[in-house]
Amino acid sequence: VDIIVVGSTAVDPITGARLGKGEGFAELEYGMLRQMGVIDETTPVVTTIRDEQLVDDIPINKLLQHDVAVDIICTPTQVIRTDKSIPKPTGIYWELLSPQKLSQIK
Repeated sequence: VDIIVVGSTAVDPITGARLGKGEGFAELEYGMLRQMGVIDETTPVVTTIRDEQLVDDIPINKLLQHDVAVDIICTPTQVIRTDKSIPKPTGIYWELLSPQKLSQIK
């Protein structure tokens, strides 16, 4: 796998911190690919959003260890490379999954 594309509702153009749709499926997919060894921390994570979805107030200290930040943001008017300072998940953090989430992915 050469590149990962994830959905986002808002992204910080400096740090790459992102808000998804709140279900965590992008994080699960990323974690699975990491555990399988088909991607690593150098695999670019890209999202596409509208310019209005760029925000500067996603606090990185509120991100959890399973949250996936993006490296590249594509909007209709620009391509932004983030500073890549947020560590990427190393796999699936099974202990953080609720029984409801586990039943959704089985």
